[in-house]
Amino acid sequence: MDIRKVARRSGYVVLVLLAIGAIGFAALYFKQVPIPDLAAATAVDSKIHDERYTPVIRDVRDELDERRQSLTAPSISLAVAVDGELVWAEARGYADLESQEAATLDTTYLVGSVSKPITAALVAKLWEDGLIDLDADVREYVPAFPEKAHPVTLRQLLSHQAGIRHYKRALTPLHSEMARNEQFDTIESSLAIFKDDELLFEPDTSFNYSTYGYTLVSAAVEGATGRSFHELLEERVFEPLAMSRSTLDDDSSPTRVSDYVVLLSDSAVLPAPETNNSYKWAGGGIVSTPSELARFGAAMLRNELLSEATSEVVFTARKTADGELNPQHYGLGWRMGGIRYAENEDDEPEILPLISHGGSSMGSASVLLLLPEHDIVVAMTANSVADGGSGPVTSVAADIMREFLRFKSATQP
Repeated sequence: MDIRKVARRSGYVVLVLLAIGAIGFAALYFKQVPIPDLAAATAVDSKIHDERYTPVIRDVRDELDERRQSLTAPSISLAVAVDGELVWAEARGYADLESQEAATLDTTYLVGSVSKPITAALVAKLWEDGLIDLDADVREYVPAFPEKAHPVTLRQLLSHQAGIRHYKRALTPLHSEMARNEQFDTIESSLAIFKDDELLFEPDTSFNYSTYGYTLVSAAVEGATGRSFHELLEERVFEPLAMSRSTLDDDSSPTRVSDYVVLLSDSAVLPAPETNNSYKWAGGGIVSTPSELARFGAAMLRNELLSEATSEVVFTARKTADGELNPQHYGLGWRMGGIRYAENEDDEPEILPLISHGGSSMGSASVLLLLPEHDIVVAMTANSVADGGSGPVTSVAADIMREFLRFKSATQP
């Protein structure tokens, strides 16, 4: 074998692949859609629920178009709850660029992985009511899931310590399993994507974030109760919290935004590829509004959906077998972290406990932040996504949370 010839041929293949990739990338680039008046107020729908917060709302609102520009988002929508009540909600920009339809407070967004804490709340409620066992072998509820080297439990699945894999890697997100566009008529049928794969590790010995793990959770919910996952979400979570616009992303929401992808531009976006989320309702397939997400977060903080004892289990970061907290300080459906905060610019920042989850999909980003010691909740969505996933939206939402905390601290004893 002539090694030099092989090397030359390999080099030619790489060059051809790069050329094809560059051509495809350029084709996508020139299909981008400009966002009209991105740096200026376009269409705004706003509601102040508590007039006491008007001064801080005015200050935050003045920066929102600049924030939207930094996200290259056709629209952003946000809601803030303080002491268990919504105090403000606002949507601005375009739900759809082609029609230039304005986003409103009732516009729904695919919230991506913010679906996970909602699913975890449902499972915790079923556990609280004695309808499901967090520590039973999941195969008791889902016999179609093949036997593995070790049993897997709902507690491990909800905390990403079960060893179930996540999306397979791809050259670009557009080619990843996240961009799947295939209809699964049942949750059990969607298990075919990953059920035959070996566990990545013995459960509870390590951590691997997995949306597919939540698909298995939803199959277990159906197996344990004999009810559909969607029906139980409506009955146990959405209806008690008046989340009437929250549902599965199955084309049933008449006010859902169009989704977009940011590609090498700060003023234009690319229409997101068509996807089908029937394989991941529980882990990334719920649509909602920031107002309803904020209502959910406030109810979680105030034990209005779950008992205090159950909430403590949900909001406790789990440890792996070596006694160390898992690397994301993940509980059951939530990350336990902190937010840097200083009342004045010259003060040394302190770290306040923060409970949160972000979400990103092929065209949207979202975040839900809970500040337990001060009873403040901020939810935010955008109908575009860039390489940073939900990170940029999280940064904006965290800044807004700090402003409301400063105002609350200054005006309340």
